[in-house]
Amino acid sequence: MKKNILIWGSKSKFKIIEKLLRNPNKELKKGFPNIKNSKNLSLKFKYLFDPKGSGFKIDKNIKFSNKKKDLIKFIKDSRFFTVCIGAEFGKTRYFISKKLERLNLLPIPIISKFSYIDDTAKIGRGSQIMPNAVVNCYTKIGDYCILNTSSTIDHECTIGNGVHVMGGASISGRVKIGNYVTIGTNSTILPDIKISEGAFIGAGAVVTKDVRKNQIVVGNPAKFLKFNKENVNLNIFNGLM
Repeated sequence: MKKNILIWGSKSKFKIIEKLLRNPNKELKKGFPNIKNSKNLSLKFKYLFDPKGSGFKIDKNIKFSNKKKDLIKFIKDSRFFTVCIGAEFGKTRYFISKKLERLNLLPIPIISKFSYIDDTAKIGRGSQIMPNAVVNCYTKIGDYCILNTSSTIDHECTIGNGVHVMGGASISGRVKIGNYVTIGTNSTILPDIKISEGAFIGAGAVVTKDVRKNQIVVGNPAKFLKFNKENVNLNIFNGLM
């Protein structure tokens, strides 16, 4: 079976994920959820693709490209993938991941061994969970989410697909977060709040009431600033499906 990993994205998130993948026994929890017999699986980080990247100094054994013709080759020679697109681009990360799934690649979760995940919590496909992140009991995390360093998600929360919880953010119990939401650094979400799809919570904000679809809210208490819109460009996949 092919063991090559394709990584999509070459910016800061890539640097973090690359370090974790290079030292899996030291950095990652044993095994990869959703992949059978993964505890003894030796994966090889071989391909790096970024349609907007220009290349930089990396391990000589890693092939980088921003060209579609090379992407086709990378996909054919890979079995696994992870998408290193962070910040507020959760919708882009999710839909690129779904396209790669349709091309028969399997997502690998990146879960730091220094995170805490309660055994009643459910973690979706392709998760990226950084050191000291906490997921408490009976919480459900969707697919292709990022939980950054020292973020905390308390009991009975429901987190949608493509969500990014940034470093130090604190989500209280029974919170419901829709797809593609970004929770800013050191923000606080009070219990029983609902944050709808595509919303953006500013850094340090304290959310005391529900946030509607695509709203950007900032401050303490958090107040509406403007509407958020993420344009997803999937043209690179034209002709590949």
